[in-house]
Amino acid sequence: MTRVLLGSRRAFMLFMGAALVGGGSACGLSGTGGRGIVFRMGLRTALAPGAAQVGELTTDTGWSVRLTSARMVLGPIYLFENPSPLQAQARGVLKSLLNALVPTAHAHDGDFFSGGTVLGEWDREVVFDLLAGGEAQVLGRSPGIAGRARSFSLLLQPPSRALGEEAASLQGHSMLLAGTAFRGEARVPFRVALDFPPPVELQRVDFVPIDADLDDDGLFVVEARPHQWFEGAHFDRLTLPADGSPVDITPETQVHRALSVNVRRFTAFSGAWEPEKVG
Repeated sequence: MTRVLLGSRRAFMLFMGAALVGGGSACGLSGTGGRGIVFRMGLRTALAPGAAQVGELTTDTGWSVRLTSARMVLGPIYLFENPSPLQAQARGVLKSLLNALVPTAHAHDGDFFSGGTVLGEWDREVVFDLLAGGEAQVLGRSPGIAGRARSFSLLLQPPSRALGEEAASLQGHSMLLAGTAFRGEARVPFRVALDFPPPVELQRVDFVPIDADLDDDGLFVVEARPHQWFEGAHFDRLTLPADGSPVDITPETQVHRALSVNVRRFTAFSGAWEPEKVG
């Protein structure tokens, strides 16, 4: 782990930890809206519209994509009291940016630290297998403050040494995807590695909208939405190997640029609150 990466993580987590403590103090940790709670945090992959299983999706460019492997490093995760300022973004502005696909240091608008009080957190990174399917992968128990969370933010980053062998399959990358894209008679098997090194401004997914009434023993689930990640991707612009092996989607390609921008947008993830089941 480089000194820059370590410093970036430490600064981010110290700031957000202070925000959580400060928020609790401001609320007085009393009453419905300020009571200290412990809830569970989890991960799962959302089904694409019309899909029968996770990892199957259809892009807005007319390609059907079937992922055969998909792993990523995700976290920390922070839940905020304030609503997302990005929900009102005009779709036309988003589409213009995707058409241009110019890499930018500001792939996500807004000030990350204007979310107000931090009501909950998962303060570490995890390796997430997006194709595991089934029930949510419960990460563990998380401290928080009772109240309504209206948005959340998370980090995408390279695996750290703390993950150990769990991250070996990622080969040092932030995300590895493999699969096949189909359109008409065309068939494009592919592999792609995405990397999100520091600074932290380039690792953030900011202000994902939610509406979650946090309380003891419930489950907050972060849902990855890979069907949003391939928006604007033109697989027909890739050059396929002559031997029919998967094409490596490299950073200079249009598809890689589309993925790199889309996976850091507030539409790339969603969140759901599942209260504790009684009885």
